[in-house]
Amino acid sequence: GLDNNCAGGVDEAQRGQSLCDPNAACIEDEGTIGCVCNAGYEGDGLTCSNIDECASGTHSCDLNAICNDNVGSFECICKGGFEGDGQTCTEIEECMLAIDNCSDNATCINVPGSFVCTCNAGYTGDGVNCTDDDECELGTDNCADSATCDNVPGSFECTCNSGYTGDGVNCTDVDECSAGTHNCDPNAACTNNEGSYACACNNGYSGGGVTCSPVNCPTHSSGGGGVCGCDAGFTGTIAWNAGNQDYL
Repeated sequence: GLDNNCAGGVDEAQRGQSLCDPNAACIEDEGTIGCVCNAGYEGDGLTCSNIDECASGTHSCDLNAICNDNVGSFECICKGGFEGDGQTCTEIEECMLAIDNCSDNATCINVPGSFVCTCNAGYTGDGVNCTDDDECELGTDNCADSATCDNVPGSFECTCNSGYTGDGVNCTDVDECSAGTHNCDPNAACTNNEGSYACACNNGYSGGGVTCSPVNCPTHSSGGGGVCGCDAGFTGTIAWNAGNQDYL
């Protein structure tokens, strides 16, 4: 039973209440009337002190909630990034709900109670603001020396230069002479160069190599198609001067 008597009898219980702490009630227990501290308080009934459920760990707040002690009670408030009544708190999926503030060029990663923004490959920034990396200008591309690097949003493209073939990362010289893709004159010789080719008119022809014209035979000789012979009654050697593309 109760060990303090706040009234002489049931009829006097209300009058005896004045003996109890303001945060206690005068109740009857097994025939005895006494003072009992209200819920949220502790003491002998005559004196009652607030119980700090938050400090004592006797609260019922969720692990992801904050416990705030009140006089005679407590309240639970879900932490940021969580929602619920405080007794039960559920994580908010900011990424899935698209309520994050990540850049369009970033990836949103959900973490307990929050989210993290990380710029995608090819971009630099804090995840909220992401700027395109110009790999070509920075020299961080892997294009071949014989290729051209073109920056594109978030990446770059490698294109083999004219005279080369490949994927841009690996480029091989095209032998236009062997492939027959040159534009040398039929009366010219094609010489392959790295990334290009050269045309040179054959002996007996003059021109830039792309266009070659027969050169007239020297005096007292005749012929055609780059072949000259001494006329009747004349002898000698007809030599071709490659320096000025003419006969000596």
